Amino acid sequence: MSMSCHDASGDDTLNADAKVSSGIKRIVLVGNPNCGKSTLFNLITGMSVHVGNWPGVTVDVKMAQWKVNGEIWEVVDLPGSYSLLGKNADEQVTSSFLLSQEYDVILNVVDSTSLERSLMLTLELLDLQKPLVVALNFIDELEKSGATVDAEKLSEELGLPVVLISALKGINIDGLKQALKNARVPKLVPFNRSLENLIATLQNKDSLGRFEAISTISNEQTDMDEIMGHLDGLHPQEHIAMERYRKAHQIATVVMKKLPEKWKWSDMLDHVLLHPLVGIPTFVIILYLLFKIIFAVGQPLTDLVAEAISWLSAVVTAYLPSGLIKDFIQNALFGGVGNVISFVPLVFVMFFTVGLLENSGYMARASLIMDRPLSRFGLSGKSFISLILGFGCNVPAILSTRAIDDPVERKIASMVIPLIPCNARLPVLTVLGAALFGPRALGVVLFCYVLSVFFSLLLAFAFRSVAFKRMPTFFALEMPPYRMPSLKMTTKLAWFRTKDFLHKAFTVVLLATVVFWILLTFPLGEDLSQSYVARIGMFLSQTVFKPLGFNWQMSSALLMGLAAKEAVLSSLGQLYQASGSALVSTLSGAFSVPSGIAFMVFFVLYVPCIATLAALRKEVGVKWTVVQLLVQLIVAYLVSIGAYYLSYLLFA
Repeated sequence: MSMSCHDASGDDTLNADAKVSSGIKRIVLVGNPNCGKSTLFNLITGMSVHVGNWPGVTVDVKMAQWKVNGEIWEVVDLPGSYSLLGKNADEQVTSSFLLSQEYDVILNVVDSTSLERSLMLTLELLDLQKPLVVALNFIDELEKSGATVDAEKLSEELGLPVVLISALKGINIDGLKQALKNARVPKLVPFNRSLENLIATLQNKDSLGRFEAISTISNEQTDMDEIMGHLDGLHPQEHIAMERYRKAHQIATVVMKKLPEKWKWSDMLDHVLLHPLVGIPTFVIILYLLFKIIFAVGQPLTDLVAEAISWLSAVVTAYLPSGLIKDFIQNALFGGVGNVISFVPLVFVMFFTVGLLENSGYMARASLIMDRPLSRFGLSGKSFISLILGFGCNVPAILSTRAIDDPVERKIASMVIPLIPCNARLPVLTVLGAALFGPRALGVVLFCYVLSVFFSLLLAFAFRSVAFKRMPTFFALEMPPYRMPSLKMTTKLAWFRTKDFLHKAFTVVLLATVVFWILLTFPLGEDLSQSYVARIGMFLSQTVFKPLGFNWQMSSALLMGLAAKEAVLSSLGQLYQASGSALVSTLSGAFSVPSGIAFMVFFVLYVPCIATLAALRKEVGVKWTVVQLLVQLIVAYLVSIGAYYLSYLLFA
């Protein structure tokens, strides 16, 4: 069960399909963020779940099947968590599943390069007293560093099977299968005597399991005087954390041998990339190079696909008699949906290049770099992660805000994400930029992106200052090691995301295109300017959009963007009966520069698609969704008016 780009129906509660299928063994993957858990899930199930180097990537429970020697095992990928006692949405989903659902084995994926920190979660899992297997991942990286882990000794210490693997390279998966078959309930690793006495007292008094008793103590859900008496006055959470750390340190010291610490190339890289003066300019340069690569590689491929679609359209319609069927195929399918499909190469290249950054470990560092600038606008580095996801699609970006601990920041981030231009806006901006500015289109598109980010931050500041008068919480993030991205995994991820773009082209965009074609074609026998679409567009262009200089075609196309932003491009293709380079040439003569610029600004800032609004309503409620919608519409309208008159003065 994977979440698609526009699935806004995810819920924190686990539904009926979380029940164990009869006769199928269920394996539950649990681990810290960045431990390679989702990579392992992809490898063993063949399922392209989003893999990235930051907390919050795996937001909901995902399930798939794994065929093992004729048997079918169900594999559940739980959100990355540092603790089962944590308060954020990821950790609560993981804890809730492990305590309330049925499963056969817990597979704890551990980052072997950060063994001591990873064992903190492993020790919590021991207290569940469920069959448990530990998979020490990144063993290839550990060997490169010169360190070693004694898996047999660790197995003795924990009383459970331990297997060395590399999920990225597929090392020792057969050994992992055997360990899962031999999984057993581990032995208990006790705390100190005073804490164990308190746990036993609560278990006997309230008939609790061991983990429930520990959770009760940690969350202060019992008599605090009794707790403090047992723990010599120490705060319960602090006492439990200290005990866990002491035990994790003790075990890691016994089973792991490291070479003396020395200066690494990654340290030198971090010294530059995380520098307060150099880090942000470097990030800006990387983003600019990202756009250059996307257009340099993706645009020629897009032109080739557009020419192929135009050729296919001519071949298919050559022998069709004139009439509604030919007009529908030529203008609605090839001229509408075909315009959107032609941008698949550009979208794929964008996802591929962003995926390289994600899987290299740089994105986590970018969020740390941006924490200080974002704090001035009422956000933190953790919000940056969701904002970056918004460039792909606003829906999963809004859902990813569940990983933000602070409820106020979570709500603000959700409300400003719709201003981030998603991948669906890129094809439209590319065509409009090429029509208005020719070879300078890249700079114009980049400016539109910067403008949208600027106003998203401005709205975040306004929401924080006016509606939510509270400062953002402290931001801390574990830095994953730099890794050479797997081209195979990055390609699969890019294709998985691009398939969603294609899915929308053949579902939402197709439906919007058909509706638009009907409104454009009827009443029959009338001129195009007398169609239902033209009448709606003329009303809007003569009233609401008159200050922006929009003609009726521009006004009509914007309405289709409410269903899906790609539908604006398909609508323009139908209205001007052109596609590919022919559409660019046609638009260059149909728009004045001031109205064209105002159209681009309004398009990049105006209200999001229906799926995004549904996700937003789910996360922040109806009231704040309406507030966000009105504010974004007003901002788009006023800024577009300013853009129109400013460009009129400059280009008149």
